[in-house]
Amino acid sequence: MMELISGCENCDRRSKVKQLQYISGISCEEFKNVIYPKRVPVVLRGFDLGSCTSKWTVEYLISQAGGQNVTTHVSENPQMDFLSKNFLYRILPFSELVKRASQDSNEEFFICPEEKYYLRSLGGDPRNTVANIEEQFPQIANDLNIPDLFPAKSFFSSVFRIASKSTQLWTHYDIMDNILMQIKGRKRVVLFSPQDAHYLYLQGT
Repeated sequence: MMELISGCENCDRRSKVKQLQYISGISCEEFKNVIYPKRVPVVLRGFDLGSCTSKWTVEYLISQAGGQNVTTHVSENPQMDFLSKNFLYRILPFSELVKRASQDSNEEFFICPEEKYYLRSLGGDPRNTVANIEEQFPQIANDLNIPDLFPAKSFFSSVFRIASKSTQLWTHYDIMDNILMQIKGRKRVVLFSPQDAHYLYLQGT
């Protein structure tokens, strides 16, 4: 479920939670001409995301890209907190990360058997290059079809993510417009309107 929270002074802010509009059967051109200009988040359904929706099993990902090393977040707390840094950065073979993240408990671990894993792909030089699935994971990039929802020249990055079940990330913001493509599993996303920037705070997020 995705939600939009909009601001309201002197009111119970929880009462202002709104569910986003779900849109099916819309073309890329309709999105660009009708939906995008409104600058309001929506949930799009029915787009062809490629063979990844059926191919990307644990076994397949391990067989295709298992040998490369990745830097992953590891925490015994499913609610990862960027302020307190309640997680470790550890390097694992991609195959091991996929295997561990798919299980509730592991015999091999860094902190505890039930620890959580979160991978956010990085560029080859994290300080100077952005994440691009075609460069970091070329073995599986062709399985993914990114819908033609924006001009090619507007492309900035494509971040590949994998997380253990029930993992929750800290509140954060992105400068660029985002298209979130959920390939496997479920994800709950809470969005805050830019109008609420003055009501947000670092502590407690």
